[in-house]
Amino acid sequence: MYESRRTFLAAIAALPLLAKAKERNIRVGCQANGWPLKEGDFDQLLGVLKEMREIGYTGFECNIRFVKAQFENAPGARARIEATGVQFIGAHTSLEQSLDKDFARRAAGVAALGGQRIVMSAKGLSPEGRYEASALRDKAANITNLARICRENGVGLAYHNHNPEFANHNAEIEALVNSTEPGLVDFLVDAGHAYLGGGDPARFAARHAQRIFGFHLKTFQGRDEASQVPLGQGDFGFEKLASALHSSHWSGWLITEEGGGPKPGNTAAVRPDRDYIRRVFGV
Repeated sequence: MYESRRTFLAAIAALPLLAKAKERNIRVGCQANGWPLKEGDFDQLLGVLKEMREIGYTGFECNIRFVKAQFENAPGARARIEATGVQFIGAHTSLEQSLDKDFARRAAGVAALGGQRIVMSAKGLSPEGRYEASALRDKAANITNLARICRENGVGLAYHNHNPEFANHNAEIEALVNSTEPGLVDFLVDAGHAYLGGGDPARFAARHAQRIFGFHLKTFQGRDEASQVPLGQGDFGFEKLASALHSSHWSGWLITEEGGGPKPGNTAAVRPDRDYIRRVFGV
């Protein structure tokens, strides 16, 4: 009874956001790891995009390994992606895997396929959010250098956090914002990881809306990433984040990410996730 009442009240509280959200350019995407994809099976990925479109998603993100085989045939592959009606938001990779001489080719490949961003994650400097200033400078410098390579090859870079960057009152993620260049480095905030790290993604959104390219939305029952559940069924929701985005007149991508942890993708959750985003964010 309590949970039903809480859901009802949250929906009522979100009603003023519905009309306003339509005035802004907020789009809704889906991480393809919600499906058990096979690396190299581009036809399977295209089939997943068609499913996303039917459910109501207009963009997709995937790990770079699921599109890298198409770099040599980028014009034809891009045409097939665009024919699904689902935009290529970005390809996910890690900072550690990008510090090699082949990164420029991968960035150019994502750009040629129509990807808007390289979505780049890295290990947090400390689980507690306390770190050496020199380590932060090195990390920010690496992100900046890779962002310049991305820009030279026609695609942007958006940094994706995990739990530690939001520990200690958003300490590391705030430092990365202050240590990187606006217009060069964007952020794709994993709001679920932020909450697991003890941070406040709504506060970060209110402070840095212009630097945020998008949000990953996911929730959990408990503190373990293996306990991910569909949006609206976890220990935390995103009503506060929706209000912050409304107040800041933010535009960008809201992306549901099922299967982002150690468990395989949860395809059954992507439809209720879409319903939750529509109800809470008004898009």
